[in-house]
Amino acid sequence: MAKMTISLPDSLADYISRHVASGRYDSADAFMAELIVKDQDHRKLDDDELREILRQAEESGISDRRIPDILLESKAKLRDNHL
Repeated sequence: MAKMTISLPDSLADYISRHVASGRYDSADAFMAELIVKDQDHRKLDDDELREILRQAEESGISDRRIPDILLESKAKLRDNHL
């Protein structure tokens, strides 16, 4: 196992300490490891989803929709997903 030393602002160190004190994590190391694993999973999902969207877009051909209509639809989807 590799050892890594990092510096954090006091507010982040306190945040980690509170999570460890809550009993959910055995240590700050466990908390950080879980965050990293979640980040890896999230990024992998994003990459996979993006590849699928691009594949579908390529297969769909040229759109007959106007750019303003596409933008309005995209904004509505983002709003619906609270993004």
